[in-house]
Amino acid sequence: MKPKFVIVLLVLFTTNILGQKGDYFLGSTIYPFVQYDKSVISFPGDSTILNDIYTRIDSLMLFGEGKINIVHIGGSHIQADMYTHVIRKELQTLQYDMNGGRGMLFPYRMAKTNNPSNYSVRYSGSWESCKNTQRNRSCELGLMGYAITTSSKTASITINPNNDTEIGYRFSKVSIFHNPTAYKFLTRVADTVYYGSYDSINGCSIFILPELEKIKIQFFQNDTIESLLAVYGISLDTDEPGIVYNSVGVNGAKLVSYLESEFYSQHLSAIKPDLIVFSLGTNDANTKYFDRIKFRNEYIQLIEKSKLAAPDAVILITVPNDCYYYKRYVNKNTPVMQKEIFNIAREYNYGVWDFYTIMGGLNSSQTWYNYGLMKYDRIHFNRAGYNLKANLFTTAFLRGWEQNLTARTAEYFNKKEITAEK
Repeated sequence: MKPKFVIVLLVLFTTNILGQKGDYFLGSTIYPFVQYDKSVISFPGDSTILNDIYTRIDSLMLFGEGKINIVHIGGSHIQADMYTHVIRKELQTLQYDMNGGRGMLFPYRMAKTNNPSNYSVRYSGSWESCKNTQRNRSCELGLMGYAITTSSKTASITINPNNDTEIGYRFSKVSIFHNPTAYKFLTRVADTVYYGSYDSINGCSIFILPELEKIKIQFFQNDTIESLLAVYGISLDTDEPGIVYNSVGVNGAKLVSYLESEFYSQHLSAIKPDLIVFSLGTNDANTKYFDRIKFRNEYIQLIEKSKLAAPDAVILITVPNDCYYYKRYVNKNTPVMQKEIFNIAREYNYGVWDFYTIMGGLNSSQTWYNYGLMKYDRIHFNRAGYNLKANLFTTAFLRGWEQNLTARTAEYFNKKEITAEK
């Protein structure tokens, strides 16, 4: 396809999907206190770091080719997967063939904690759990920050990623991240039994299967060897092109929580992210005595650890929302974190989504609560609030893509004019 025709098609796609250039918001309700014009991805350093991602969106839109793998890491906002699931849907439904698969998830229900409502988990056997926020823990952990363990002779996990039927996830590759163990892993599809093949480099057992919509994985101990099984996460993948949006969240997680997760790097490397979004800091700053230097150093350490595991990944940091601590006090540590995040982004060439400013700045959480968008703790949002947050994030991401496309269009036609003049 000729370059000029490609550019024209992209402009038509952008106009059709986003409406009039520069004048849109992916949401149905407009609130007077939200700074909609500030919902952009800022680049305090290198403004081109997302250009490759944007170009790959072009390829998906026009030719249905390629895959973009995004990992979003945070605390309770991410574990609930309310706003990240809306982002996932908005990106995967830009057009009909953008669904690249469900990706990484964790059976939180088995850890006796809140499981995202968009996928269901059933299980058998006796399981214990631990997570990366526990003090003096004796378990090992991976990227997802949780582990479930069993020594039952037989056990099983059933995952259905299609509680939300708007998208419809199908998968043909399943990766179970776990410890080295004598357990056998198998699943049945119709009359055929499939066994998991252990990949020691990535720390997971892999099933290559016919296309499925849900799966039951069974675990069997060897009769002569007593063993322990620890499951760290499950990835549901497909060979289809599109966008994959992995959400990684642990209630109460701080920066150090992920720094101290033993297999964080191994698992992150295994899923090969193109973009890593960090949404951390709320729990680090939930104190009267916030250590700005410690916060900065730990953020840099976590990003460097992530870049070693996924050297080609682009980094995007989100500024935490305004919130209260102890449900009574305005948290003045948030603007301090905001400043440090911009400093880090400027020094190391990362992108920033400044949600703190977008939502209205200091004490804006009270306004969001008054409008029925936040819970009483003024830390967490309700579903309407998370939907709004997701709409704002996706709008910012797509505005960046649109601006990149506009710049490339102008560059292309400028070159044509210069060539014509010669």
